[in-house]
Amino acid sequence: MHLYLENRRDIINPFEINSEMNFGVFYNAYYQRFVRYAFYYVNDLQAAEDLTHDALLYYWENKHKLPADADVLGYILESVKNKCLNYLKHIQVEVEYSKKRTELHDWEITTRIQTLENESYSTIFSKDIMRIVMESLSELPEQTRHIFVLNRLDYKSRKEIATTLGVSQQKVDYHINKANDHLRLKLKDYIPLILLFLN
Repeated sequence: MHLYLENRRDIINPFEINSEMNFGVFYNAYYQRFVRYAFYYVNDLQAAEDLTHDALLYYWENKHKLPADADVLGYILESVKNKCLNYLKHIQVEVEYSKKRTELHDWEITTRIQTLENESYSTIFSKDIMRIVMESLSELPEQTRHIFVLNRLDYKSRKEIATTLGVSQQKVDYHINKANDHLRLKLKDYIPLILLFLN
């Protein structure tokens, strides 16, 4: 999973971020991924976008204060996570004291807060996840597994895979979607962090 993140062509290597980089380039590279992470918990797109914007802007304005070898993704993720926590706790207070009914029930908010508080950035790179991924892939039909590996690990486009294997692109889409559904089911407990790095 970590190698997949580092080799994605559309993600800036955290160690390449420097003072000369345009904020817009940095912002566009990470914005949508952190919005998806925030939205999973706050269940409000506008709030997720605002929280992510604030976290990215805060990092950019304070990056000169961090060590040269700072874990950029971990730092930003922790910032987004804390902002989500504060947002949910604020809603929880409104529910408890004003009895205001929102789309999030009180028990849902409590559960999400507890999950965020217990979540670690390193989880996504843990050996447990890699073990689950490998076991899940081994359970797939051979052709489905082969197409998925070509797409996700060898970074082949769906069109390239279809041409190489002599099958229709619709068939390639079917196998990739089938593999994704299977992995989502097996990795359901890790979905919030995994969503952060998926297209």
